[in-house]
Amino acid sequence: MAPLFNLFLDICLFRKGPQDVPACGTLLGLCLICYGLSGLAVLLAGLEPAPALLETVVVIILLVGLCYGLLSLTNHRARFVQTLTALAGTGALLTVVAFPLVIWIAQENARDEQGTLSTLLFFGLVGWSLAVTAHVLRHALSVSRTMGMLYATGYFVISIVMRGLLFSGA
Repeated sequence: MAPLFNLFLDICLFRKGPQDVPACGTLLGLCLICYGLSGLAVLLAGLEPAPALLETVVVIILLVGLCYGLLSLTNHRARFVQTLTALAGTGALLTVVAFPLVIWIAQENARDEQGTLSTLLFFGLVGWSLAVTAHVLRHALSVSRTMGMLYATGYFVISIVMRGLLFSGA
């Protein structure tokens, strides 16, 4: 398990890319499960179980759809398993890192406090996550860093909008 953790950590630190991830359906499934469970844990900090589970499923569908759509549009469909595994694995790792910050922010909100440091750290982590997604997409799509960042930003915006439209009442 340590080699997999190190692989995803190296991708998060921009030392490796999706091309270094084994093209293995079992690993992809494991990473998607970890991605879903870590996201669910974070969502449960502020939502009831049913809406949190539904939002988790939607987030996974968006990730799979983005990955498949972009790779198909750029004729790189053969890279799907490695790219999605890299996105899910790094996403799970970064979500685990975010979990204590989410709890900290929730506690501050419950006490009606303004958490400048916690919020700043959280936005820094969101920026890092965006950069990691851009890094993975840049390699998977064989595009420039700028285009990788544009694709990652587009995914981020679409994800936020879709979640807002579907779960604004949750």
